[in-house]
Amino acid sequence: MRETHHAPARLLVADDNKVNRLLLTRSLELQGHTVASAPNGRVALEMLRDGAFDLLLLDMEMPEMNGFEVLEQLAADGGLRDLPVIVTSSLEGLGNVVRCIELGAEDYLAKPVNAVLLKARIGASLEKKRCATSRRSWCGASRPRRSRRTCSNRASPSPAGACAAR
Repeated sequence: MRETHHAPARLLVADDNKVNRLLLTRSLELQGHTVASAPNGRVALEMLRDGAFDLLLLDMEMPEMNGFEVLEQLAADGGLRDLPVIVTSSLEGLGNVVRCIELGAEDYLAKPVNAVLLKARIGASLEKKRCATSRRSWCGASRPRRSRRTCSNRASPSPAGACAAR
């Protein structure tokens, strides 16, 4: 298996269980990321709107605002809808996983979360975000009249092509 290295990112961990927050935060910090935490969905949304985060790790069962409600709010917010979200939850049932994905979550990892899998999923999510940002930037600067789909399917070399070829 090849080792991949990703640039450190700014992550937000939203979980009502203080022990879970601390363990996950420490693990992510050891990977080089800058990590903030929120004890519930309402606080997480406030933090996301006030600061620049690269990814959200979201528990589903929280007081004040649960994870489903957070996903719905993110989808409705033009400034946050493209934020990658990895759900980390102990909710059981395929229906809950499907609902999370349908509401915009990038991935769903069951608790207890496997550290190796979490690292891989964070890396992949951050890479997709980087490529999407690069593609939007290139398409917007080079071809302002083209749609995202048309631009991303171009045959000429571009940052979007580099990411799409991976």
